[in-house]
Amino acid sequence: MEPSSSSSSSSSCCSHWWHALFSFAMSITLAIIITTSFHSNPSSPTTSTQSIKHQLSLNATLVLKSHGFNVIATLLQISPHLFLSSQQCTIFAIQDRAFSDPLVPYSKLKELLLYHIAPTRYTFQQLLNRPQNSCLDTLRLKKAVVTRSSPRRRSVEINNVPITHPDLFLQGPVSIQGVLRPFFPVNQDWDTLQSPICNSSLRQHHQQKRVPKNKIEWPRIIHLLRSKGYAPFAMGLNSVIEGIIQDFKDLDSVTILAPPDLPFLPSASPLLQRIVKFHVLPRRLSFAELASLPEETLLRTLLDQKELQVTTSSSFSEILAINGVQIASPDIFSSNKFVIHGISEVFPMEEVELSSVFR
Repeated sequence: MEPSSSSSSSSSCCSHWWHALFSFAMSITLAIIITTSFHSNPSSPTTSTQSIKHQLSLNATLVLKSHGFNVIATLLQISPHLFLSSQQCTIFAIQDRAFSDPLVPYSKLKELLLYHIAPTRYTFQQLLNRPQNSCLDTLRLKKAVVTRSSPRRRSVEINNVPITHPDLFLQGPVSIQGVLRPFFPVNQDWDTLQSPICNSSLRQHHQQKRVPKNKIEWPRIIHLLRSKGYAPFAMGLNSVIEGIIQDFKDLDSVTILAPPDLPFLPSASPLLQRIVKFHVLPRRLSFAELASLPEETLLRTLLDQKELQVTTSSSFSEILAINGVQIASPDIFSSNKFVIHGISEVFPMEEVELSSVFR
């Protein structure tokens, strides 16, 4: 029986190698096709613009590859001008399995990809907040449609295709949302494509209603954090601040719980965004107000569905802990809209993820 087992193992290994080689060859082939088709319309961006786009595409490529979106990652790396042709964008990254279908018409790949790029930066929360049947502009003439939006279930579908990897990448003007499959059958003729019917008035009403207020003095907060010895957290906050402003447009006060250090993470890391948001409360609470709260009081944070808990509290003592972490420097700076407290260390969260970062 041992030879049979060995033969089976060898066959499985060969199969994995074949699939790996096929995926690699497929990625390169698609990249060549897209690059060739798009270079026929050259542009002359400035050197600084090219540098910014290059860095964005490099960071996004690394994130895409780490989550298994190898084909889109390869195309983005070789042809960033295709994906980043507008001032801001949302890329709906298609999973690799769609490109292994032998029925994919190579001549239609550019239309396929451009239909999955919106000239507006959307976070998952913003898509979740959009009314059902509202329109999404794309880089093609045809619009995509939010066919399902359920804040309770945290699910969004566009053209009846679910977003499987929300906020895969958020940096500067670029957002990437991973989707299960293309927004239309890949073997369908583009000219006959019929998108679900959308209501453009819903989009206009939504845009008029959601006007950023930007009440928080974020640049001042970041400057104060740096000057008070919390530079690592200031840098982390600065890296994700644009996403916070977009996601929390009605925010009018905050409490910053600043640790003295942060794990080293790239600015595009979703984990960095989660860590920073976990240290910001969407209301102003002075040290005296925090100390007056009963033990086990839950404190909502900017990280969705994640709360902190008062673990040591006494209005007669200078010691106060949240999630087991002591507030070491209370009321470092306080204003009508925000207050900053220094804490002794980063709040524990997803120990497996954090332990891998600190190694």
